[in-house]
Amino acid sequence: MPQPESSIWGNILTCAEIGLHVYGIMAERNSGIVVDADYAKEVLSEEALQAGESQGDHIYFDDAKSIIPAYELLKNDAITDPEFNEWCGSPEKLAQDGKFFAPEYFGGMTPPATTPWGNITESQEFYNGISMVNHDGEWALAVHQTIAKHCLSEMAHEVAAGQENYLFYPLDACSIPVYELSASHPAMLEQIINEDSLVHTLCEDHPVYVTMHNLHVEEWGRIYDQPAPRSLFLQIQLDQEARFPVTEQYEEFPQSHQDSISLRERPDNFFEPTEEPEW
Repeated sequence: MPQPESSIWGNILTCAEIGLHVYGIMAERNSGIVVDADYAKEVLSEEALQAGESQGDHIYFDDAKSIIPAYELLKNDAITDPEFNEWCGSPEKLAQDGKFFAPEYFGGMTPPATTPWGNITESQEFYNGISMVNHDGEWALAVHQTIAKHCLSEMAHEVAAGQENYLFYPLDACSIPVYELSASHPAMLEQIINEDSLVHTLCEDHPVYVTMHNLHVEEWGRIYDQPAPRSLFLQIQLDQEARFPVTEQYEEFPQSHQDSISLRERPDNFFEPTEEPEW
């Protein structure tokens, strides 16, 4: 079967054969893996086939779902392109990333059992691999390493405490991961009850981060300080403050800065990770 000349994603920009009847395609509106339909039925499981979209003589797996056929083809030594093979690594590596890109096939991420400061006594899961955990009465944000790899900046990694497969952030040190995850995970965005407080906390605690961020984004996406309390941008922080109040004074900022606040618009659906698999 010859390689496809058109695709469900529009005109094909690049097409490379990465295995027998298997193609890595980049098109106008999307990219991913395309497999000859008859061959796919021979080498892929029914569960994998259901993750693709069949049209004509081929089955299409978009960016996120492509990790499913890649995993099964790699296990069967059906990937012949050496560069793609090297990129995939081992089936175990793909399976780990698959818990992020395609949890319906690979399964969800195992919740953390302990923190760097003690065992977990209570937890609140926001999303697969993201939760608030309680240790000895103290709450912390827990982010799975796989999510952190694809969604968090290097600075977010630097301010974390690691334990097994998770990064942990105490409530008074979680502004960077909360801000960054709010761009990719609506479930995290929904936890923010005071955007001004989040912005003020970033400016107060991480001025270098704010400066670097503002240098690399358009004007509308920049962070400007706001008159707001520090570290009261999550409901769980507000609940803790009600139990153990700490008085904080903050100054008013110019109205021009107040009008320039720019957090993300709330997306209707899951926003694709910043580093998708490149097929």
